[in-house]
Amino acid sequence: MKRTLLLSTALTLLTSACAVTSGTNPPTLIGGPWLNTASQTTGPSLAGLRDKVVIVNFWVYSCINCHNSLPTLKAWYSKYRDQGLEIIGIHTPEFESDKPTQNVIASLKQDGVTWPILQDNDLKNWRAWNNNVWPAFYIIDRSGKVRQFHRGEISSRFPQAIPGLEANIRSLLAEK
Repeated sequence: MKRTLLLSTALTLLTSACAVTSGTNPPTLIGGPWLNTASQTTGPSLAGLRDKVVIVNFWVYSCINCHNSLPTLKAWYSKYRDQGLEIIGIHTPEFESDKPTQNVIASLKQDGVTWPILQDNDLKNWRAWNNNVWPAFYIIDRSGKVRQFHRGEISSRFPQAIPGLEANIRSLLAEK
């Protein structure tokens, strides 16, 4: 009995600690600056992207797993953007050297990243989403609900998750 109660309590705490889970509305994006947008002070809101399928990607340019995931994201963005896919990157630094905006901009140019990027130097979004890993991918449907979460690299080095994620993106794009 005691063991069952302890396990139940632990599962409840773990579940409640996850701010963003499948079927929930994600937190509002806050802070900035915004990069790859018309203005560094404003960027797209998730509410403004209703009717689109959105991938929110927590990443940092100095993370090799994040960097290796960029070709997959770029391919999806190129292939599905005209069908209603949007990507929003949330650049959350791990080290002080990851914080200078000019470093992030240089990385975006070098890697050919064109989707909107929210720089999250104070980790407000990281905490609001209760994220704890780089890279992390939240797929949000056209109604604004999180439908899938994936943690870890998506690349030719680690391709196992790519077919399932892409199938889900195609399925969500087909929903009207």
